[in-house]
Amino acid sequence: MKKLLLIFSAALLLTACGQKDNNAQQEQPKTEKEEYKFPGVPVAPMQQIEVPVKGGVDPTTMGDPNGPVLKMEEGMPLDFSQLNNAGQSVGDRVASQIDSIRYKAEHGDAQFQYAYGVCYEKGWGVEENAKEALAWYQKAADQENGPAYNSLGNFYRSGIGVTANANKAFELYLKGAAVKDDQAMLNVGNCYYYGMGTEQDTQKAVKWWNDAADAGNAFAMAQMGDCYFFGLGVEKDLKKAIEYYGPASEKGVSSAQFRLGVLYYTGEGVQQDQTYAKLLMTKARDGGMEGAQEFLDRYFKE
Repeated sequence: MKKLLLIFSAALLLTACGQKDNNAQQEQPKTEKEEYKFPGVPVAPMQQIEVPVKGGVDPTTMGDPNGPVLKMEEGMPLDFSQLNNAGQSVGDRVASQIDSIRYKAEHGDAQFQYAYGVCYEKGWGVEENAKEALAWYQKAADQENGPAYNSLGNFYRSGIGVTANANKAFELYLKGAAVKDDQAMLNVGNCYYYGMGTEQDTQKAVKWWNDAADAGNAFAMAQMGDCYFFGLGVEKDLKKAIEYYGPASEKGVSSAQFRLGVLYYTGEGVQQDQTYAKLLMTKARDGGMEGAQEFLDRYFKE
């Protein structure tokens, strides 16, 4: 009997030791492939403006990622074949034609009135002058020129040459959107996203961003990509996000290049291609995208 008890005790001891070893093995951390997480949340490409307690409105200083004011690179909204001088910047090309722009603006051509306003805003061929820019934008807007409405909205949003006025900016963006200016459509969406000059409404923001994207606005395409990636105002859909990131990336939007680069690196939603991912991330870095160089250093160390 004593012998049986000893054998039974030894068996229990062996079982306990085995269970302890199994538990120790289960407690060991598993090594899994590192998963990249996108930093932050999507932010509409517009600087907000804040209303102080007393008097006026001051713009915040968040840079101006709001897109080009004058889209001469694609011949839009102006169509000057004489501006296609190889080796010159857009500003130099415009400045070289300042007399022609001035003549046509002074003779009532709305597109050239808008262009002349850009010249004064940028200092292209004339001395930079916000008041003159505003005056020429207003002349063009009086003829329902979409880009002029948008530029006036930017001035009232930021308080350049005028007292900043969010309600007025929103009103001008709406007028630009009504005549199908894609940048104004984007900005209407931004106003709804931030609640700037109107009520905050994410669903309406997405609607206007989608309209701007459909009209070919690259920044709106990137924004819609973020909406589908993060599920902002729409159901999360990675494949739809990529459909928007692709053309936005091709048009040089650095945020889209960054996000698409990450997806090609991880192979989420696309066939994994780390060579292409590196190319996209390099373009994003060269375009000033924050975090792109860090990603290259971390995942593509030689």
